[in-house]
Amino acid sequence: MTKVMSVLGSPRKRGTSARIAKAFTDTAESLGAEVEKYYLNGMNYKGCQGCEQCHSKLDHCILKDDLKNVLDGMHSADIILFSTPVYYGDTSGQFKQFFDRTWSHVNYNPQADPIASSRLPKGKTALFILSQGDVAQKHQDIIDRYKPFFDLYGFDLKIIRATGLFSGEPDADVSSAQNEAMYYAKSLINN
Repeated sequence: MTKVMSVLGSPRKRGTSARIAKAFTDTAESLGAEVEKYYLNGMNYKGCQGCEQCHSKLDHCILKDDLKNVLDGMHSADIILFSTPVYYGDTSGQFKQFFDRTWSHVNYNPQADPIASSRLPKGKTALFILSQGDVAQKHQDIIDRYKPFFDLYGFDLKIIRATGLFSGEPDADVSSAQNEAMYYAKSLINN
């Protein structure tokens, strides 16, 4: 059975990026996938503390908060959805704090080996869902900044961008992005 993890980075449970992710997870569940959803805005967690315990003493993040299950679940998930609105030229604060904590999934000891590697098993797919009010030509740099980290983790990366949602309303029409999400679900879920 395919395991799907959905990490929802929007403060709006039914906002645009969340509804795109839902189109994927609903389709995945209908195809028999096991789906876990994490709504970051409803969780109690801190951003990375820069303590480096995950590289000097442990092989995981030392913080014991609501992100522990999310970070642990990334090891067993086959497909991970990372969804976030674009706020002020970047991912939401909720998403950024979470994503910084994935640093604990990296093997890194510059004294022993200057090349970082992933602690996550190979063969995973990541779907990076971004929604924004601005036009498609803006904020493409977000993908450029995050892609090296997805590559480091060994993800087969798929990207969905819903752009031009000028109204800023959570019920903006994202049907084309939802259709793209359903397409990915149908093509990625192993029955």
